Amino acid sequence: MDRPLDSLLADLDLPGHRAVAEHWLALYREAGTVPSLARIDPLHFHRALPDAWIVDLTDDGRFQFRLMGETLVQWYGRTAKGLYYQDLFPADVVPVLEQQSRLVLERPQAGFQRVHTNVPAGTHMPRAFERLTFPLRDKAGDKITHILGNSIFNRAAGDPAPEHEYWYPIP
Repeated sequence: MDRPLDSLLADLDLPGHRAVAEHWLALYREAGTVPSLARIDPLHFHRALPDAWIVDLTDDGRFQFRLMGETLVQWYGRTAKGLYYQDLFPADVVPVLEQQSRLVLERPQAGFQRVHTNVPAGTHMPRAFERLTFPLRDKAGDKITHILGNSIFNRAAGDPAPEHEYWYPIP
């Protein structure tokens, strides 16, 4: 479901997501466009770093991890730096992730999904999963080729919040 970009913060209740979103939105307002990777300052969302990640769209059209926070390294059992989606995720999940990643970059838009997952398959119990994604331009500012994300597994104890998927087109 599409929602206006100015409603994004109201949709977020986890502090890590809010910190990443506030930083990206401040850079967006300052630049008047999708900010570049070079402008991201992790000190503005230091408490969210364990759940943060950055993916690059490579010249051959694949998605490669540039950065993955420690919580996610523990979840997947290894660092994903330099790995492609195909190296980390089950084959049936890759097309979904690629489609969502292309939506972020090509439209461009921010995304927020709250769903249940059991990825990686067979190794973990299903968990509530929240993912926040933002497009970023390359360091030269020419093309939108990076995704800044923040993923949080297993919300606080108890039942997860209702599932939903929101997209925030960037004017």
